[in-house]
Amino acid sequence: MKGRRERVKPGGRGNRRQRTEKKVRAGISAICIACLLLLLSGCSVLTGKTGTSAGTDSAGETGVSESEAAGDSETDSGNEKEIVLGVSLNSLRSPFMIALKQGIQEAADELGIEIIASNCNGNLQTQSNQIRDFIVQEVDGILMEPLDADALIEVVEEAGEAGIPVYCVDTTVNSDTVTCTIGSDSVEMGRMAAEYIVECLYEKYGEYRGKVVNLLASVTTTSGLNRSIGFHEVIDQYPDIEIVAEQNGALQLDTAMNVMTNILQANESVDAIWCSGDTNVQGSLQAMKWLGRLYTVEEEEHIILVSADGAAESLTAIREGTMDACISQNPLAMGRMAVEMMVESLRTGEEPEESFYAYPLFTITRDNIDSQELEEYGIWSEEIES
Repeated sequence: MKGRRERVKPGGRGNRRQRTEKKVRAGISAICIACLLLLLSGCSVLTGKTGTSAGTDSAGETGVSESEAAGDSETDSGNEKEIVLGVSLNSLRSPFMIALKQGIQEAADELGIEIIASNCNGNLQTQSNQIRDFIVQEVDGILMEPLDADALIEVVEEAGEAGIPVYCVDTTVNSDTVTCTIGSDSVEMGRMAAEYIVECLYEKYGEYRGKVVNLLASVTTTSGLNRSIGFHEVIDQYPDIEIVAEQNGALQLDTAMNVMTNILQANESVDAIWCSGDTNVQGSLQAMKWLGRLYTVEEEEHIILVSADGAAESLTAIREGTMDACISQNPLAMGRMAVEMMVESLRTGEEPEESFYAYPLFTITRDNIDSQELEEYGIWSEEIES
């Protein structure tokens, strides 16, 4: 239809009727061709609006300008829906982990990407299987909260070999394959808790002495181990402050309660407890109450309690005076940050400048729990969706 129509020569003289019929047929053909051209022109305009192909190779031939075609191309190449992230979290047993997942999902929704979210429920083999499933599904990136810093090295490196970037949040894996870890400085958290306890002991006795307990959050994750390392860095400087017990509460309520019950029964005198996780401190509070050793800060028998993370239950205990302080993180913000960094890297092709990004910490006490400063930092436990 692009060239001129070929003219048909008359086949002999014929009669008038035949010539008339030929003219009518020619007229009908011309009308049909005109309609067809109009229809094609209309389809081209619609195609330009929807950004779909009309079966031609050139934007000009479909009635779409070069600028419109370029715009459609940019839309397709920048289509946020095309990014799929596999997410493997430790569990959803604590408010901290629930908030972490919420932050991840909120960022994914805002950026228009898809996440395949799972939690391993504290099972190392399950988490390994989840990562391998993500590799098979050929996700664009993997975000994980590792259960073990060393045991997951192999599967993380399998993801790297498959060309899938791995980011960690809260905890990490001891492998250079991990592109970036977003979390808090857990060593600094342990130091901050120890420094607070040391000052409380000095206020109580007029000297740096006392008996303390180190209730770990984990013995396999980097965050759990590093909180203990930081705690020791400070406490070990004071020869008259003795760590009388050091056990793993595993951030499980029943475990923490049972462990702390045994510790308190074995130690008639305990001055302070570092519970490196809100679930640990809730288990400790239950054990202290059950043993009749739960007192408020105004009472002489009060055991100094410091926790980590900043769950609502800990804030309530601080207000009630049964707990002294909480070194707060912000899992909502960390989850959002991790997804935002991954998506930016996937879209730009540029990796983060640093391999570790530490989110700031905040020590919550009775003196600042209702302060503007804490409000600006973020009370994440008040933002968790029910």
